[in-house]
Amino acid sequence: MTAVELTGAYNVRDLGGLRTRDGKRTRHGVIYRGDSLDGITPADARILFGKLGIGAIIDLRTKAETELSGLLFPVRRYRFSVLPEGGLGSEPFPSDDPSELAKVYLANIDGGRAAVKGTFEVIAADLRAGVATLFHCAAGRDRTGIMAALLLGAVGVTDDQVAVDYVQSNRNARLVTRKLAENPLYANGRSRPEVILLREETILEFMRLLRERFGGPREFAVASGVKPETITVIEENFVTARNGIYDHRAS
Repeated sequence: MTAVELTGAYNVRDLGGLRTRDGKRTRHGVIYRGDSLDGITPADARILFGKLGIGAIIDLRTKAETELSGLLFPVRRYRFSVLPEGGLGSEPFPSDDPSELAKVYLANIDGGRAAVKGTFEVIAADLRAGVATLFHCAAGRDRTGIMAALLLGAVGVTDDQVAVDYVQSNRNARLVTRKLAENPLYANGRSRPEVILLREETILEFMRLLRERFGGPREFAVASGVKPETITVIEENFVTARNGIYDHRAS
C-alpha cells in the first residue's frame, strides 16, 4: 500500500503490496481506493491522471452526494451507489462497536450487489486494457472499505492483510472528518463532527460474517452477478508471482 499525497483528498492509496494466502502480492499502480475527489486541485489532477495514469473513476456514493459537485474529470467516471437513495443523513451513524458495525457493513454490501457487479466489471476491463482504476466514496473508509475487502478477499488476500489496509484510513481521519463536516448530508443529527477511528476487529468480523452467510468474498461476488471469469481476469492482472515478478499470465 502506498498513500497518494494530495491537497484536496486525504485518503487515497494504492492497493498494491498486500499478501495473498499462497504467498503472492497484489500489484502496485493498477487499483486505487480513496475518499471524495470533489475538492482536488489542478496539481492533484496531474498526479492522479498524469503521473499515476488513472483512467477511470468509480464513485460509490449516492446520486444526492455526487450531484453536489460539478467537477469534471478527464477520464471515464462511473457511479455505482452502495447505499439506497434518500437515506443518507437521515439516520444516525451506526455504532463503532466492531461487531455491530460489521453487521451494518454486511447489510450495506448485501443491498449494494449492483455496485459490486459494476465495480468488478470496470476494474477487470481496465486491468485487461492496462488502465489503472480508482474507486471511492465520501470518506474512503466505510463503503470503500467493504468494497476493497470484498475485492481483495476475492483474489486471495489474507484477512489480516485486508485489515491492515482497512485501518490505513485512520492516517488522516481528522482531515477527512473535517471535510465531511462541511457537507450537511453527513451531519446525521450531530452538532459536532466526531473523529471515529477504524478498528481491525470490524473488518475481520465483516469477513467472518461474509463467509458464514455467503460462503466468502468470491462466492458473494458471483452471487451478485460477477462472472467467475471476471474475477479470474482481476486475479491474473492484479496478483504477482511469489518471487515478486509479475505473473506472466497477466501480460
